Amino acid sequence: MGADQQGGRFAFDALASWSARVLESVGVAQDQSSLAANILVRTDARGFPTHGLSRLKSYTDKLRAGEVNPRAALTESFDGAFGIVNAGNTLGQVAGPFVVERAVQRTVKQPLAAYMLRDTGHLGALGMHALLAAEAGRVAMILQATPPVIALPGARGAMLGNNPLALAAPRAGAPPIVVDMSCSVAARGNILNAAREGRPIPEGWAVDAEGRPTTDAQQALLGTLLPAGGHKGLMLAVMVEVLAGSLSGAAFSADLNKPGQVRSAVGNLNALVIVINPDLMAGRDAYEAHIASWTAHYKRQGGEAARIPGERAAEAEADARRNGVVLAASIVAELLQLGSDVGVPFPDTARIRA
Repeated sequence: MGADQQGGRFAFDALASWSARVLESVGVAQDQSSLAANILVRTDARGFPTHGLSRLKSYTDKLRAGEVNPRAALTESFDGAFGIVNAGNTLGQVAGPFVVERAVQRTVKQPLAAYMLRDTGHLGALGMHALLAAEAGRVAMILQATPPVIALPGARGAMLGNNPLALAAPRAGAPPIVVDMSCSVAARGNILNAAREGRPIPEGWAVDAEGRPTTDAQQALLGTLLPAGGHKGLMLAVMVEVLAGSLSGAAFSADLNKPGQVRSAVGNLNALVIVINPDLMAGRDAYEAHIASWTAHYKRQGGEAARIPGERAAEAEADARRNGVVLAASIVAELLQLGSDVGVPFPDTARIRA
């Protein structure tokens, strides 16, 4: 493997600038491309490579194929209790920040704003969008309904989506809490990355198309993921399906993959976004006192290894901004090819070190 195809650390700003130009090359407006690119690179910086630049090629492919709208006009309606944002199947990394910003603005004068985000592209890591609200002093929860990929053993096929959900909450003098999880044992992005790199997945993550346990990532993508905690994970997916799917009024889509073909980052999805202003609930002082108390107890009882969700990611992002964003060799190779395909060469000169 040539030096330019090795993994390593790359300058954050250079990656964001290049990613934005790649998106612009397939028709995305400059302001939206910069927003989406920053979210993707920041996702890698925070230690979630399954939903960062590893998704750029699939997003670009969908934009070129017309499956995602590069210049959708997002619309908002709000009746004082509940809002709807129609994203027009734009990039999720555009739609997510858009609806969060609207909800943050709404909660200047009211304690809570809830939005149904309709017809959005793949949102990626939901926690990244919730984090934007927490950085604005709000508590946010986001739930997304996705096509079926999980089932209990013995099922005839996928029963429900892995239906991710995330919560972010600000803390005084500390990084925001960020909880981001799917209802499957492992996010599908982990299996996509394993398939890309030709490595096996752990036992207990998935079954193949015949319902047999598998450690073959490619077969797992054609089969079914197992829910976290068995029936409990499946029931959590049921809750998300009702809140982010059924309440949206959108038609239920039962198929993720075409026969023998693996799909990823599907669009036309729906999500429920809830943003709360602590100032207008118990009050900022009471909120901060309570959260400081229970997080201190949590860490005291958990011992030296205990971390509040979001702390490790914040440390990783700070390190990445100083020392470069870590990209695996397989991702660098894919980005090099993508840059060649769209006429925007990957900036290997941005490499800080291998």
